[in-house]
Amino acid sequence: MSQRDFDSIYNEYSRLVYWAAYRVVAKKEPAEDITQQVFERVFLNFDKVSELADPQLKSWLYRVSTNLALDTVRRAKHELLSDEPVGAEVVDNEPLAEEALIRKKRQEAVRKAIEKLDETNRKIITLHYFSEMTVNEISSVTGISSGTIKSRLVRARNLLAEMLEDEISEESFVSAMQDEPFKDDPDAPGV
Repeated sequence: MSQRDFDSIYNEYSRLVYWAAYRVVAKKEPAEDITQQVFERVFLNFDKVSELADPQLKSWLYRVSTNLALDTVRRAKHELLSDEPVGAEVVDNEPLAEEALIRKKRQEAVRKAIEKLDETNRKIITLHYFSEMTVNEISSVTGISSGTIKSRLVRARNLLAEMLEDEISEESFVSAMQDEPFKDDPDAPGV
């Protein structure tokens, strides 16, 4: 593969890097800072990076961006906790706290469901949805045919749908039970 110049790498992948960081930090400025840090690393390691094939480069950039973003989140949490006075009451200023909690629970359910997949399906789902790789790129990286990748994606999606359907049903049941469904029912047990 011929070497690329820094500008072409930046122009082609800066959006991927930014959005990978933004998904983790959920704020514009830190995502922009992380994007800059990633491309500083590209510049410092340009001889090696410029020789990578597109799928490997895309995967490397995504991993570096995500790892830097996770480090940023961890650092921010640590700073927040260390700045808080002992015994201080935590006040929730987020007007959509309930929606954020629901979203976080769904994300956690999806993460747990993906972890339950076998290694092959987990890898294909991760490469396709989180690394935003096409079927052909995944095929190139893994050495598995495109047709097999497609069928495994369908199978993995179906497995995830089944797992998440059960998860959602359980959440709905728990939620309904917390709303005291038998509160006004005189025939209910224990009332």
